[in-house]
Order: sequence, then structure tokens, then C-alpha cells
Amino acid sequence: MTAQRDIDLVALICSKLCHDLAGSVGAVSNGAELLAEETDATMREEAIRLIAQSANDAARRLAFFRLALGASGGLDEPMASADLARVAGDYFQGGRVRLLPLVGLPASLPKPLAKALLLGLSVMAMALPRGGALRLDVQQGEWRVRAEGTPSKLPDDVAGSLLSDAAVEEPGGALARHAADLAASAGYRLGLEAGPEGAALRFSK
Repeated sequence: MTAQRDIDLVALICSKLCHDLAGSVGAVSNGAELLAEETDATMREEAIRLIAQSANDAARRLAFFRLALGASGGLDEPMASADLARVAGDYFQGGRVRLLPLVGLPASLPKPLAKALLLGLSVMAMALPRGGALRLDVQQGEWRVRAEGTPSKLPDDVAGSLLSDAAVEEPGGALARHAADLAASAGYRLGLEAGPEGAALRFSK
């Protein structure tokens, strides 16, 4: 890694976070303006509903990225699988891409792997522009994040960032590259698969 590469990745990941939060934060602001100006009880109730829903959306996204990207507790501490399942389920709640129930997970995971899996879910959601489902499973020590839907193909720049060390130029690619770096630090290699059930991101030793 070079200092410039790290700086570029941080900047692009920050751009991704801002993009993901901008809609919810803007809706909170719009709701607050409406509440300040409206005297009609029905409209004020609608403004309160908008503020509450948008604030909840922002909180769910922040919780996901805090666990996936934050440094709380250090990387040497394991992550409880229940925490991973909770924030991942909340993150995808109500969206076009739904997360299927996570079953068969161990009680805890090495934190670099857990963070890479969370980012893997976010990355593979990009393969489902029309919506679909994400499935996370593990078999014989290999993890897979499956994107089930039509179409189910990652943008070329995101796929390239997962599998190579080429320069990253887009925010989605930066998340993919960070997922690959975390997976490597946990001893895993990433690979992409295509099949009749959709695309899959493979974590293998």
C-alpha cells in the first residue's frame, strides 16, 4: 500500500458514506422545515412521520458502516455474529434488496472477516440494480455472499476493485477494495462466481 492509495481510498469511502446518508439527512431537514411552517394538523403529522422515518433510515445506515468500517474495540477482538446479523438486517430493511435470514453462523467471527463480510453484502447489493435478495452462507470454511435477482452482475469497476490492485476511481470500488484488504488480513482470497442463481462473492482460504 502507498500513502496516496490510502488517501484516495479514504476519500472515496467518505464520498460513499455521504452519498448513502444524503437522502435521509435531507429528508429530515425538509421535514423540519415543513413542521416549522405548517399549521395544518394533518400536514404537521405527516412532517413528524417523515422526520422519524428518515432519522431511522440514517441511524440504520450509520450503525452498519460503524460496524463495517469503524475501529471500536480494535481488530484483534472478535465480532459477535448476532451483531453482524442485526446491523445487516437493519441496513437492508425496507429496500429493494432484501437480506435473507442468516443461519448457521458461528457465535463469533474474527473482526477483519466479519467487516469484510458486511462490506461484501453492501458491494453485492450493487449487482442488483432492480432489486433482489442477498444470501450469506458458509460451507466447509468458504463464505459466499450471493446476489439473487435479474440482472445480477457487478459493475466492472467494482468487480475489478475486488479482484485486482488496479487504481480505484469510484466510491463503490473503494468499498470493494477495502473489503478485499480486510479479507486478505483475515487470510481469505476473494473470487467472483456467476451461475443460474445469480452472482456470488466467494471468500476462500
